[in-house]
Amino acid sequence: MRRAALVFLTVLGLAAEEPLHEMGPFPTREMFPLYLPTLAYQPVDPVPLGRGHWRWALNWIEANTFQFSDILAQEGAMKDATGRLVITRDFVQANLAKWKDVPVLYFFDEEIARFELQGRFGLSDNTDLWFFLPIQNHTGGFLDPLIEDFHRIGFEQFGRDRVLQNQVTLVVAQYGKLVFYSDQRILGKTQDPVLGLTHRFLQTPAWTLSATFSLKPPLTHTYDVYQSGWDQSYGVTVRWLAAPRHAFYFGGAFVQRPHGSPEYTAIGFRDGVGLHATWEYWKWRTVQPFLQLYWQSGYLHPQPYQHFDEPSLQHDLGIHWHWTPHTTFTFHYMNNITHNGNTADMGLGASLTAHF
Repeated sequence: MRRAALVFLTVLGLAAEEPLHEMGPFPTREMFPLYLPTLAYQPVDPVPLGRGHWRWALNWIEANTFQFSDILAQEGAMKDATGRLVITRDFVQANLAKWKDVPVLYFFDEEIARFELQGRFGLSDNTDLWFFLPIQNHTGGFLDPLIEDFHRIGFEQFGRDRVLQNQVTLVVAQYGKLVFYSDQRILGKTQDPVLGLTHRFLQTPAWTLSATFSLKPPLTHTYDVYQSGWDQSYGVTVRWLAAPRHAFYFGGAFVQRPHGSPEYTAIGFRDGVGLHATWEYWKWRTVQPFLQLYWQSGYLHPQPYQHFDEPSLQHDLGIHWHWTPHTTFTFHYMNNITHNGNTADMGLGASLTAHF
């Protein structure tokens, strides 16, 4: 009787440490403006939900971007009453002749709020069908003052404290020709959905291995101009239960980006690779902190005055809070590590997930 009671209490204690719902790797997405028309790598949970089960999530991320071609730092833009620089269409057009030998010149200063409805359904015990449906706002946002204060600590970003705060300005020029300019807010813009399939091939007490496929049909235009092709990704995703309190997730995928509209194709996107590595801590049953590393290969071919051909590494730091047995809140903070000027500067996000 004592032995049976001891076994029962031990099992009960281990169960108390397991999360109410295993969340898997977070579906982190690159939010750099150039990346918005195309399919970006996103981690996928390798563990199937089970036949007939649903998981719904509403994700929000507020991502700030301030990146520009180094050559723009040499030009004198207009200044407002506070002494901050103002990049206008007139300024760009007045200087185009100086940039006739520059393959790509850009200036991106905006903040994007992305709301993504995610659904996942267990077709069988080993196969899940899922989709993402995003809607975006493009505005000046509210993060600029916070980021400026952060950079004053010692992580300086040149020009961040010299341009207008919370503005929307997007410029792309090629060989002295202005190909895109926008300083208007965009609210409630639907983006292309992503459809996916995950199938588990291996299951042991410690390891789970699944294959994943996703497709992004070209149904919308980003910035009302750029339309991608039928972007696809093919990948693997893995879970490793190294210890009762530690879950690790790894994965990667090849992303194929065929030609789309002439404006999109002219950007010169190339196929890419994405990788993730995630650690989730299971000491507490209702709260699980996580740290995820998110790596991507460069997405353009090498060209002077830009670094879009170089890879990027970012971190996603967050916490899952299982509010009820069927609902989970997630809060996370995303930032770049490589600082190659080809990723969004910072993102704050939250999500609500429901399990059925």
